[in-house]
Amino acid sequence: MIGRALLRLFSSNRGAVAPTVALSLFGLVAAGGIAFDYARLAAMDTELQQAADQAALAAATQLDRSDGAQARAATAIQDPDDTHRLASNITRFANDGSGTSVEIESIKFCSAFDDSIQDTDSACTSTTSDSDSSYVIVTTELRTADYAFTPIVGAFFGNSTASAVASVQSSICNVAPLLVCAPNDDFPTDSDVGKGIIMKVAGGNQWVPGNYGYLDFGNGNQAVLDALLGNGLNGCQSTGETQTEPGNKNATDAINTRMDVYGGTGATKNPSVCDSTTGSGCPAPNTRKDMTLTMTYTQSTAKTVTTAPADNQSCGATGGTVSYATSFNSPDGTAKGFPRDTCHYMGTCTDGNYGDGNWDITSYLAANHPGVTASQIASALTASGTPASASTLTRYQVYSWEEQTTGATDPQQIGTTAVTSKTQGQNTTWTYTKQCTFSQPKLATTSYPAQKDRRILPVVAADCSNLKGKGSAFVDFNILRVFDVFLTEPSESRSAAQTGATGATTGTDDKEIYGEVIGPAETFAGTNGFQYYARNKPYLVR
Repeated sequence: MIGRALLRLFSSNRGAVAPTVALSLFGLVAAGGIAFDYARLAAMDTELQQAADQAALAAATQLDRSDGAQARAATAIQDPDDTHRLASNITRFANDGSGTSVEIESIKFCSAFDDSIQDTDSACTSTTSDSDSSYVIVTTELRTADYAFTPIVGAFFGNSTASAVASVQSSICNVAPLLVCAPNDDFPTDSDVGKGIIMKVAGGNQWVPGNYGYLDFGNGNQAVLDALLGNGLNGCQSTGETQTEPGNKNATDAINTRMDVYGGTGATKNPSVCDSTTGSGCPAPNTRKDMTLTMTYTQSTAKTVTTAPADNQSCGATGGTVSYATSFNSPDGTAKGFPRDTCHYMGTCTDGNYGDGNWDITSYLAANHPGVTASQIASALTASGTPASASTLTRYQVYSWEEQTTGATDPQQIGTTAVTSKTQGQNTTWTYTKQCTFSQPKLATTSYPAQKDRRILPVVAADCSNLKGKGSAFVDFNILRVFDVFLTEPSESRSAAQTGATGATTGTDDKEIYGEVIGPAETFAGTNGFQYYARNKPYLVR
């Protein structure tokens, strides 16, 4: 029995694979370890790349070409106390003892980037200037993953880093096609609110603060005029495609329609340009200005009557023989519209085209609202939810009070009534002629869809330092922001005397646009204009 058992044992082959398994175990563990650790390294690499991408996008949002753009971009992703950090990423797979936060090793700014060049550094035209920083290259710190199994085959750790390139695409939306050169990159600040601004056509190739030009969205002169007559650019357009150029192009004629003044050439001469379905070419609800409209009416008496009958029709009357001229008369200094800053009439403004906010409110109120004081207006505005101070009342605040106050925009007669007579047959016809101001539109309708007050113009403020003649956005001029301007007067030629300002030494030009700075643009609903007038969208280049 024992012999048979030994014979069966010696002849058995059931454990023959054991040595093979033992010998291959080292390779199997190594292969599994490599797969496991490579997956960890790949996951860490993905984490770092995502961190680089998000950091680059966050930094690119700050590249608005204004002073401090590079510093803000760096702070957005490297702020040590996280106060202003816009992007913060973590890694779950690095275990090098440096914590979970993914930090940024380097940031490089480029004025241009040639994506056809494979090497990232070579593709970048580096810059240290805020004004031409268009691209940002972000590189993360080197992180390490210690291997769990791969050390069996002699590999102990893996390193990884990542980089990304981003830029920002900017668009302007729903604005009037006008660009005005700003006095500084921060314009307008709170201290600019209420200041008058003379927007002038640039002289030759020299652009200075206060000069305006047209934003040509690529559809020609008629599109510019249509946008000025209407509610501005309909929708958005990339600033990279936006051009500006000097010249007038009847801009002021189109803008004057907002104050019920129709003149110049073409459609702007006729109040019928006002489209009641859209509001294009229509006036604002309050059109107070320094211009009068001639009103006439007649009365008849027997020729034996030698004394004119009493004047029994006031400005604004209708019916009977009452009629009005089809256009407003030239500016009249005795008809007090909203005046300019006094220093603009005197030619003494320190900032040239930008005034100081001091205007003759006393004369304005005496002419248009006898017995009303600045204190009363400030109190009424404050009570209605708009804080105001009598010492710093702006023209726009007074304008708003007029709209809210019964009777404040009623027609008024300027000067005396002229009476002439003509006898024919047995009757004498007496003709009464008077000059009337109208603060409510007279020539065109205000019956159109509710929208932003048409005397408020959203205008692009730009850095024109490099602009010479016609220019391209973000190449020759930098769009800073959109701000609101209250149009205080129609653009008309006035002698110094016709301005009605005491001691005035300068007049006005019909190519100028004059307004008062309200502040950063707001939407029709009165909300902040961020992402309504301007949209900045960062994107990855690689």
